[in-house]
Amino acid sequence: MRTRLIHLLLALSVFFPAAPLLAAGTEVGLQLPSGNEVVSRRYPAEGELLAVFLTGEYGWSPYEYQAGAYLAGQGIETWVADFIGAYFLPPGMGSVRKVPDADLVAWLERVHRQSGKREIVLIAPGHMAQAALRLAELWQAGAGRNAPLRGAVLLYPLLYEAVEPGQEPAYDPVVARTRLGIAYLQPEAAAGYWWRERLKAALEAAGSRVELTVLPGLRDGYYRRPDAVPEELEAGARLGELLHDQVNTLWKGSR
Repeated sequence: MRTRLIHLLLALSVFFPAAPLLAAGTEVGLQLPSGNEVVSRRYPAEGELLAVFLTGEYGWSPYEYQAGAYLAGQGIETWVADFIGAYFLPPGMGSVRKVPDADLVAWLERVHRQSGKREIVLIAPGHMAQAALRLAELWQAGAGRNAPLRGAVLLYPLLYEAVEPGQEPAYDPVVARTRLGIAYLQPEAAAGYWWRERLKAALEAAGSRVELTVLPGLRDGYYRRPDAVPEELEAGARLGELLHDQVNTLWKGSR
């Protein structure tokens, strides 16, 4: 299976020069209270900051692993974790809500212990933004006393309930409970673009500090779409740089 995957990525690199091969890193499996095992890829670094990338709603993406390696190269230890895959759940908000709170907290506690870092930043795309905000709330409530949470980077966050035609979206209840520094990255060619200020206002009304950045010409999931155009794949190849800028802003702004 791994050999076929490598051959596929090599083929992609011929047609899309920006498509990365699997980035280096160490695979780490952690057993959680539910009995499930979450497999992460660890990119160690010498700095004080730990970046936790909650990916996995649609399976792993080589661009996310490449971004983890890039962040580590900038001195930020990064763990890229496939949570949804651990529970064999289909994509969507309903599946994200089925990930137990106890597993989220236990996993981050163990990652933090293994990394030995002093501070933490969360990163999450799409519906996994909901899990990131839940984890932030739980961590701030007590689990993270020895490691401050410096904020979260939300990439095309999908935080609303199912929307009926003609109705405004109702956000997941965790939005109203979030008090956190947030870097909100919104692709321009996506439905969420038209609601960006509304989501920003909802987060700020709860007490969060939100920095909104629009990504011109991109769609939700741009670097992992089966119909991705070369411009989106090129942007995917720069995902690490984009995240590094946002993580640095959060880290320095929270001190």
